[in-house]
Amino acid sequence: MTALFSFSFQGRIRRPAYALASLATFFSQHLIVFAAFRAFGRPLTADWWFWFVPLTSLARLDHVSNLILVLALAYLMLAAWVLAALAFRRAADGGISEWIAVYAIVPFVQVPVIALLCILPPRSPAEPVPVAEPSPSPDSGWLTAIQGMIAGMALTLFAVAVGALIFGAYGYGVFFVAPFVIGATTGYLVNRKADVGDGRTVTLVLGATALGGIALIIAALEGILCIILAAPLAFFAAVMGGLLGRSIARRARRPARQTLSVVVLLPLIFAIETLLSATTTFDTEQVIGIKAPPAAVWRAIVQMERMDEPPTPPFSLGIAYPLGGEFIGQGVGALRRGEFSTGVALERVVEWAPERILSLSVLNDVPAMQELSPYHHVHAPHVIGYFRTVSMSFELRPRANGETDLVERSSHELRLEPVLYWLPMARWVVHANNARVLAHIRHQAEKHTAD
Repeated sequence: MTALFSFSFQGRIRRPAYALASLATFFSQHLIVFAAFRAFGRPLTADWWFWFVPLTSLARLDHVSNLILVLALAYLMLAAWVLAALAFRRAADGGISEWIAVYAIVPFVQVPVIALLCILPPRSPAEPVPVAEPSPSPDSGWLTAIQGMIAGMALTLFAVAVGALIFGAYGYGVFFVAPFVIGATTGYLVNRKADVGDGRTVTLVLGATALGGIALIIAALEGILCIILAAPLAFFAAVMGGLLGRSIARRARRPARQTLSVVVLLPLIFAIETLLSATTTFDTEQVIGIKAPPAAVWRAIVQMERMDEPPTPPFSLGIAYPLGGEFIGQGVGALRRGEFSTGVALERVVEWAPERILSLSVLNDVPAMQELSPYHHVHAPHVIGYFRTVSMSFELRPRANGETDLVERSSHELRLEPVLYWLPMARWVVHANNARVLAHIRHQAEKHTAD
């Protein structure tokens, strides 16, 4: 079985070949994680997420590069495509609805689905399968196309409203499974009367997904920046789903109501993710050289002036960035008001050694972003609590020439999935904000030293 054939939503596959290909694809992800932890010399703790979504465990490795995370995400997406294609062909061989292919990519649900397809007997005798005829004209079937796009847009509103507002789930269900279902539904509906081809199917699916994003903004369920950030992952999933939907429509002209069998999957995956929610922790460390003695650097930290430097995109579009800080008292137990573009964070001093080290524990965090929206308030729970800073510290290291190396460390929590997609973004945001703070401290310390 060639790699190209493995991605195809055409033909059939028998039980032995399906079992070999699907199990090899699924467990190859576990082998990658085992190899990575062994290479890093770290023991692997197998939790629920490891057994069902193994590649996310790579985010727990210390100092794992963003490149590795991106490559792992790419492999996860390709593995999902292969599993969906294999499930489609096995369902065709077993004489059951090919919509089960959607279930084959859903974390926690896919394992029993794969097991079922491994034992499902083939259909006997073989029956001819009706195939939708090609559309005689690229412009024909426009009404069906509009219906498919409207259905995709409505499904987008339903998925985000249920997932975010009812379950508070921001994981595979919202960012991958829902776009896949939306794409599959759209792809099926626009091809159920006549085959419009791969190219037009992809165009209509992307159009429906984009309209869904616009509808989310109009309904005040999301902001513009969030839609932009999630778009690459959502578009990929939607296109993959669209190709599946077209293949289902070409194989048999079933009633459109059969698409409801996958729509009911969304609340199920939202509920599972809520019950088995995962939190990823990560630490950062950045160093900057300052041409000033430790005393001047310490004074710049505890008497920080307001940062007037304008932010760069995407911070100017709404992502939170620091503006300054003010201490209330001195020593261990003192408080610090950290001012950000989205609010004020309250921090408590847990270590205070003048001119050497300052450690802070964050008592309350600020919203991760201010949604870019035509509305004053957007119903998007993810801006609070799904990404937060836990602690931060400054260490001053004097140089022999009287200058200072300033080390800033911070610890964070991320509750968004797929973490392989969101963690590199979160790291970049933290790095940019910490660099802003360090540059401001250096400027302030060197300015007062020169005076």
